[in-house]
Amino acid sequence: MRRVGFLLICAFQMLFLVGCQEAIDVDLPPTEERLVVDALMRIPDNDTFLVEAYLKLTRTASYYADTIPTVSDALVSLTTSNETYTLQPEENGFYSTVLPRSELTTGNVILNIEYEGELYEASTQYFPAVPIDSVVQGEESLFSEDETEVVITYTDLANEDNFYLFDLDKGQFLASEDTFYKDRQFSFSYFYEDLNVQDTLDIDLIGINKPFFDYMTVLLNQTGQASGNPFVPPPSTVRGNIVNTTNKEHYPLGYFAIGAVYSASIIIE
Repeated sequence: MRRVGFLLICAFQMLFLVGCQEAIDVDLPPTEERLVVDALMRIPDNDTFLVEAYLKLTRTASYYADTIPTVSDALVSLTTSNETYTLQPEENGFYSTVLPRSELTTGNVILNIEYEGELYEASTQYFPAVPIDSVVQGEESLFSEDETEVVITYTDLANEDNFYLFDLDKGQFLASEDTFYKDRQFSFSYFYEDLNVQDTLDIDLIGINKPFFDYMTVLLNQTGQASGNPFVPPPSTVRGNIVNTTNKEHYPLGYFAIGAVYSASIIIE
């Protein structure tokens, strides 16, 4: 978040009054570069024996940067109760490997990242989810007639405290807990802007735990969905579950999570 002093605000007001339209760049203090880890691993609900595990590594950038720098030279691995799997680097900071489904859905999984002489580590377990019962287009609007309503319905897992993350496409995410709809079917509306007829929305429902729900709730509140990517560093630091075991003060940003995913699509009419 850019912070501007009182004198600069007054200067902007004066410039506005005299009609000057010259752009002014504000010099911001440099920030310490950190590793950013987007490691939400979605496990599809199907009968395939093998699944793909993948993540993306980037670095923080200055406020005025045009691009986000990616990381392609890290050593990344996943350790299960049976074996250690190395994730191979791909383009644009992605790393992936293929492994048996049971390796990610049973027991504890440890993520290790070695980058620029420092070791980062996190651990998690797999969390279940539920199918999406339906996705239909509604007729209501929230603020303007240009919005498109999409109604999503699902049925909560019975006899558990459940937390869900919705990837609503178009860079939009929503975290939900079942406090007010426990063990019941539940519907909610999401309103999209700038959709056209025949646009397709691909929606994911992902199982998560309480700590990740809390993390995403804070992160989404801070970003306001404006960036289109909730793993982009927010205005103030939100710490995830990944630690730097070499230098605790040089902590990374991001989160490591594994969850079942159910998907549904809708074509806008």
